Amino acid sequence: MGATLHMMRTSHEQMEPDDRQLVESIIAGDSAAFETLVRRKTSKVYSLCYRVIGNAEDAKDIAQLSFIKLWENVGKYDPQYTFDTWLYRMVTNVAIDFLRSKQSRDAAVSSNLRLVKTASEGEQTLSLQRKEIESVFADVSSVLSPKQKTIFVMREMEDLPSVEISKILGCRESTVRNHLFNARKLMQEQLRKRFPEYANLWRTR
Repeated sequence: MGATLHMMRTSHEQMEPDDRQLVESIIAGDSAAFETLVRRKTSKVYSLCYRVIGNAEDAKDIAQLSFIKLWENVGKYDPQYTFDTWLYRMVTNVAIDFLRSKQSRDAAVSSNLRLVKTASEGEQTLSLQRKEIESVFADVSSVLSPKQKTIFVMREMEDLPSVEISKILGCRESTVRNHLFNARKLMQEQLRKRFPEYANLWRTR
């Protein structure tokens, strides 16, 4: 019985099309393939959008817009890149445009979350909860340019290597490293000024 189940799982995995096969089907007009691809990538796309934008509703809008652009431009996919690299390039472009537009309307990113201190007065905690870190990041990252913030998110939160980020953004790896260094430096300055208890986060390397 165990061998039979293993064979069934193996058969199912073999039947599951990879990203490039789905892209080929989409180009051929298969809308079901597009739905499959969207389901497969939604979590990853939303996660990136949320971390870059810092607002859940805006992140949903950016993710949806990214998938619309994917549908409109899927025929331009270059197989020399992995599909995720190509998709991330599209998503980051949409997110960066959104941030630039938002900054042009309002010098401060007012939609970012603020750090909410729930501890009683004088209470100190050594452990940082994820939401606290996200709140601190949302606050201090407002000093970054859209590109700096996007690169920081991809490297520090999405754990993408610098070489992959350079492919996504279409720039040199040295440019990515420079943006990342400057982003860490700017955020460290903000942490020391506004949240000295968190000054060890995202140190320059």
